[in-house]
Amino acid sequence: MFVRRGPAIVLSLVLSAAALVITPGAMASDGGTAKDVDGCSGPSTYKLRVLLDENDRLDVVGVVWSNDDDLWAWRFRHNDDLSAKGEVRADGDADRSFRIQRSMYDLPGTDNVVFRAENQRTGQVCRGEVDY
Repeated sequence: MFVRRGPAIVLSLVLSAAALVITPGAMASDGGTAKDVDGCSGPSTYKLRVLLDENDRLDVVGVVWSNDDDLWAWRFRHNDDLSAKGEVRADGDADRSFRIQRSMYDLPGTDNVVFRAENQRTGQVCRGEVDY
C-alpha cells in the first residue's frame, strides 16, 4: 500500500507556522521583548510587556486603556510570587490610561510574569501573562 505523506507534512508545517503567527512574542527567551495584548472583561484593553534591560533585569510594563477614571487595583506576580501591587486612577486625559512599570530579577529558567488590574467600581478585570 502506498502512503502519501507529503500533504500531511505540509499541513503540519503550515499549522506550526500559524501557531507562531497567532502568538508573536508570547514567549521570548532570546533577550527579545515578550508582549501580551488583549481585551479585558469589559470595554478596556491592556498591554503587558517584558524585556531584559541593560542591567540584566526584567523591565516589566503593564498599561490599561480605560473608558473611565475609576480607581483600579493592580498587581504583578513573578513566578507565582507577588512582586508589587497598588491602586491607581486612570489619567483624566483623552485615552484614560495608566501605566505601571517595575524592574524584576531575571531568575534562572523561564520567568512567568502576570499583570492583573481590576476596576474597583465595576469589577472589570484586565489580566495578561507572558513567559520570558
